Amino acid sequence: MKNKKLTYVLAVAVLVVWGLIIYRVVAAAGSDNDDVPVVAAPIKKEPYNDYAIPKDTTHLLLNYRDPFGLVKPKDTIRISPAHNHKIAGIVPKPVFNWGFIKYSGYMRNPGSKKLLAILTINGRSVNMAEGETIDKVKLLRNMGDSVKVSCDGHTKFITTH
Repeated sequence: MKNKKLTYVLAVAVLVVWGLIIYRVVAAAGSDNDDVPVVAAPIKKEPYNDYAIPKDTTHLLLNYRDPFGLVKPKDTIRISPAHNHKIAGIVPKPVFNWGFIKYSGYMRNPGSKKLLAILTINGRSVNMAEGETIDKVKLLRNMGDSVKVSCDGHTKFITTH
C-alpha cells in the first residue's frame, strides 16, 4: 500500500513539473508584445591595448654628489683626433667546415653488443665504434640520435639528416 501512495505522489509531482515547463515555453513563444522592438543591450567596448611596451620618457639626472664620499671626482681628458689610434680588433678564427661528415644512423653488433655509428666521410661510408679514428675523424661518443666527433682539434655533435 505504501508503494501505491508513493507512486501517486510522484506522478503528481512529475505532472506539475512538466506543466510548468510547457507553460513557460508557450508563454515565451506566444508573447503579445510584438509592438515593442527587441533591442540588445549595448556592449561595452574595451579600450584598445596592443600590450606594447610604452616608450621610456624618463631621464636620469646623475648630477648629485657621491652620498658616501668614497670616490673623488675624476678629471676628464679629451683626446684630440690627432692622437686617435686604431685599436687592434680580435681576429676571428676561421670556421671549421663539417660538411664532409654526415651521420646516417647506428646499428648494434649482435655479438659484442656495441653500437656502431654509420658515418659518411668524404663520400665514403664507414662504420665506427667509440674511440675509433678514420681519416683524422675520431668518434668520441655515440648517442643514437647524434654522434660527437673530433677532427683537427675541433669537436661537434652531428645529428642524423
